Amino acid sequence: MSSNKKVDVLLGDPKKAIIAMAVPIMIALFVAEINTVVDRAWCSGMGSDSLAAVAVVRPIYNVLVGLGTGLGVGASAVISRYIGAGKKEDATSGCVQTLILAGAIGLVLTPIMLLSQPHILSVLGADNVIDQSSAYMYIYSIFVVLIILNGAIGGILNGQGASTLSTAMMVTLAVSNIILDPIFIYVFGLGIMGASIATMLATTISLLLGIYFILGRRTYLGISKKDIGWNPVQSRAIMTAGFPQMLEFLVLYGMDAVLNFMVILCAGTDGLTIFSTVDGLIILMTVPAMAVGSALVPVASSAYGQKDIRRLNKSFKYALIMGIGLVTLLIGVLELFPEQLLYIFTYSDNMEAYRPDMVYLLSFMCLYMPLFSFNPICSGYLQAVKHPNYSVFMAVIRNLVLITFFWIASTTHDLNMIGVALIVGHFVGMSLMCMLTYYRSRYTEEEMMLA
Repeated sequence: MSSNKKVDVLLGDPKKAIIAMAVPIMIALFVAEINTVVDRAWCSGMGSDSLAAVAVVRPIYNVLVGLGTGLGVGASAVISRYIGAGKKEDATSGCVQTLILAGAIGLVLTPIMLLSQPHILSVLGADNVIDQSSAYMYIYSIFVVLIILNGAIGGILNGQGASTLSTAMMVTLAVSNIILDPIFIYVFGLGIMGASIATMLATTISLLLGIYFILGRRTYLGISKKDIGWNPVQSRAIMTAGFPQMLEFLVLYGMDAVLNFMVILCAGTDGLTIFSTVDGLIILMTVPAMAVGSALVPVASSAYGQKDIRRLNKSFKYALIMGIGLVTLLIGVLELFPEQLLYIFTYSDNMEAYRPDMVYLLSFMCLYMPLFSFNPICSGYLQAVKHPNYSVFMAVIRNLVLITFFWIASTTHDLNMIGVALIVGHFVGMSLMCMLTYYRSRYTEEEMMLA
């Protein structure tokens, strides 16, 4: 599909636009999450301590990925809004400013991560697995800038309706990592550090591919030498749209680290191994909602830029039906094949004993999937209509609710009560998010009619 046709799809029927953008994003996210699953599977062969170390560090890595992705989502909203308004030069400038901002953020964060790493791991309760956690996290701390740039470039491509190209980046990263993982972990004998080295090499390959797409004029907005330069107005617009999303990811994944700490208080590092493995599998099954939420941002943003209320509302309603419906269907997969799905994490002799507890926890914890799925879709809508601060606010409230319920559950020293706390917390969070989104949608309609 040519770049002009991709833009035509973006500005056309919202159902077709969401499907066209969500399917490749969904495939990419599935591959990316499968990549995480494979990471855990390979590390499980080294024992429960290695899996616990991955669980401790993963929220920190996700924060870094989220900062790049959040900046990319902000860029996607701004770029698609300019395209919808017919301002191609401003959209091109937005691409350049996104790259500059991503590089600057990454360079600032690198020394901060390296200096604070021991303290972060200690605070997160990783004392029992401190050596494994440090080895796994060190490589990520060195190459923060690559992680941020990779997410930002994906957002630039999505903003132009070129979601297939951003998908190609994600698939390339995941497939490369899946291939490199066993080589660095076992063949080169680098253990858990080999897993993070493989991830960063795969990220570099993905980043180079994204740069080729942009500079090779494979997109609607080609970047030339005359476009390169600092534009404070455009940078401010991107940060205004992207910072709340970045903050949301920071809060979301930062509080995941706090929740992991609560699990350790409740059931020790063995409990964290069981919980994080089950939760990782469940997150894989919520990918459709996350993909639809990401696809909704440029589609609804373009409708907002055109001041088309009908297309804006239609895109949001269809996103809810599609995202929640697919996730609900995937609950059945987890309920029908729990042992088969969990086998890849418990194939080694020292992990087999954990399988019954994992199966039982999975059987009821998966009920939080549809509740969680409202959040990325509602957040996508709020981002599109220039109210990203509300999604950040709700992310904070939702996670504070979860922490409260997790703390109560941790006093029982029963890991299954953590699962119950997760379901109740997400129900409360979903209810609040839906009420807020409904209120903001009514306000947005009135605002657009008066414009």
